Amino acid sequence: MIRTQYYVQGPFGVPDFSGPAELNILGQWVTADIQLVPLSVLEAIDLVAAAMADPGFAPEDLDGNAHTATIGPRGVRVENHFVEHVQGEFTLDDAFRVLVDFWDYCRQANPEEVDAYRREYADE
Repeated sequence: MIRTQYYVQGPFGVPDFSGPAELNILGQWVTADIQLVPLSVLEAIDLVAAAMADPGFAPEDLDGNAHTATIGPRGVRVENHFVEHVQGEFTLDDAFRVLVDFWDYCRQANPEEVDAYRREYADE
């Protein structure tokens, strides 16, 4: 069974957020919309890192199946498309930690695929 700081392998072999309750909506966004898609995880990590490094970073939206996440220099805002009260604002540090932890989960779940995508992403 895969287990990282924030994620555990659920009963159907998919990641399940098991981190602190205050980060639950952030964790839901990652598992529901980014899923185990290595390029999407890397893109989200890079956007958060860019926002951390540049106070003038223009906010960017990542739209998914269930959520929209807006990444900007003040943090990450996650809104659920279907349930209005499921939304939250998170620091860039929290978002970065959750995303890097999810990357670790992906590496354990699909090591060959993840490594190939990481190399491809780095080359771009």
